[in-house]
Amino acid sequence: MRPVRQLQACLLLLVSLLMVTGCLSPPSPPLKLGTNLWPGYEPLYLAREQGYLSEDKVTLVELLSASEVMRAYRNGAIDAAALTLDEVITLREAGLRPVIVQVADISNGADVILVRQGVVRMQDLKGHRIGVEATALGAYMLSRALALHGMTVDDVEIVHLEVNEHREAWLKGQIDAVVTFEPVRQQLLSEGARILFDSSMIPGEVVDLLVVREELLKSHRRQIEHLIHAWHQAVSHLKTSPEQAAQVMKARLGGSVEDVLNSLEYLDLPGTDMSAELMQGAPAELEQQARRLAESMLDQGLLRQLPDLTGLVYRHYPSHEADH
Repeated sequence: MRPVRQLQACLLLLVSLLMVTGCLSPPSPPLKLGTNLWPGYEPLYLAREQGYLSEDKVTLVELLSASEVMRAYRNGAIDAAALTLDEVITLREAGLRPVIVQVADISNGADVILVRQGVVRMQDLKGHRIGVEATALGAYMLSRALALHGMTVDDVEIVHLEVNEHREAWLKGQIDAVVTFEPVRQQLLSEGARILFDSSMIPGEVVDLLVVREELLKSHRRQIEHLIHAWHQAVSHLKTSPEQAAQVMKARLGGSVEDVLNSLEYLDLPGTDMSAELMQGAPAELEQQARRLAESMLDQGLLRQLPDLTGLVYRHYPSHEADH
């Protein structure tokens, strides 16, 4: 009987060791979330400053432009990203599978085509130099604006510029128009630029989102739900204490509290209820919108084929704090 007892003791010890090992297994690393400078993404940094967003769960990676965010996502340097819906569709076409976990904002005039004095109609830009981020939202905005006025990109001279280059190129006279957004929008308006076209003219088409790699949805579920909850805390704080929040946000956006609040006037920041409305349902309203946008992008030559948009929206939408 002794060998049997010894075997039982060994098995009990092995089970105990396995249980301890499981308990002591390291937690999943934080999500690395890449963003560029844009008022609609600032609730992320507000959440970090207010203590809503823990860097143990989500690490914010600050990049210079939307193009850099796209490159970092493609290269696997980041796990999650702040992107526009058209950028998400472009990544899907490339075979990547970002999944939308949060609607950040809907642009209602914050994205613009700025021109110099004397340019009155879109047709006046024929043959002129237009600065644009070719791999990001700018390409969609420009194609959409030209198409609405019976023009194509062949009617203008495209100058590829990332957003951190827009202001300098404008001031040096290297471009006649630029597709840009806040905070560059306000900076160039103060330099005499005027708005020829903006996102309010294509309502609901310019949507900013937070996305996560599909393969991380299960392994990083706690981090994702922490991110969503922290986001809504920050948006709530921004809406209830706008001046206090803008005081924090101006450190990154530049300008005054008034400038920050002015830039936010051109954005719709959905709260918890509106986010749920957009992301729930079969299909969700956001999925329907993505399919319409993909078809528009295909028509404009911005896609070679319609991408697979299955599983585009994160289905487990938390209703309470997910940190416990």
